[in-house]
Amino acid sequence: MTPNWIMRFQRQFLVSASLLLAMGSADCLAQMAGPGQMGGPMHGAAVGGEPSPSAPELSASDLAVVAYKAGLAYIGKAKDADSDAVKATDDKKKAKALAKVSNLYGKALDRFEDAVEKDPGMVDAWYDIGLCELHLGFYDEAVMAYATVLELKPGFSEAYENRAEAYLGLNKVAEAKYDYMTLFKTARPLAGQLMTYMRGWIDERQRDPKGVRSEDLAAFVKWTDERAAIAQ
Repeated sequence: MTPNWIMRFQRQFLVSASLLLAMGSADCLAQMAGPGQMGGPMHGAAVGGEPSPSAPELSASDLAVVAYKAGLAYIGKAKDADSDAVKATDDKKKAKALAKVSNLYGKALDRFEDAVEKDPGMVDAWYDIGLCELHLGFYDEAVMAYATVLELKPGFSEAYENRAEAYLGLNKVAEAKYDYMTLFKTARPLAGQLMTYMRGWIDERQRDPKGVRSEDLAAFVKWTDERAAIAQ
């Protein structure tokens, strides 16, 4: 598997490549790579190199699905661990549960990156890459993942919402406002959810600005108030 840091370094080049590769046959990709070139020896190949008559080789697309499902399993475990962290009253237990959450999201990210390495056009895997990176605080990477999602599937509303959250993690208010306006025109319920998130972000920055200037924060408060009034 390609290391995560290489995956993130190459992501800016994968956006265009993913569109081209998605148009081809996943089976052709597997044949071009050959056994062992995409995720190790293919299922159905004997140890000595002789093909097994009882089990067909898995295509690159099939292997991508296997990796994607493994990532979803880790996401489920991460959500359970997050629930444990919320319920924890002891600081040590809470910290342990949160560390487990991060570890599980990291494992899920590995699986999803493996999936798009095998099938660059897998939109759901790109979306969940962004989700994991958002949870792990990799905001720049999350923005790039959601950009890929929107290039592969224009108008994917949830990607706009999550990308706006990643922008706010980077204190990029103007970009987050743009995604909100897109949702306001096309998916009002998600725009409402994003507005709630924006209000929470404002509360956090009022307690700890984290580099946001007071005048910029005040202007954003005014903007959210105006947009909330319009939405009513």
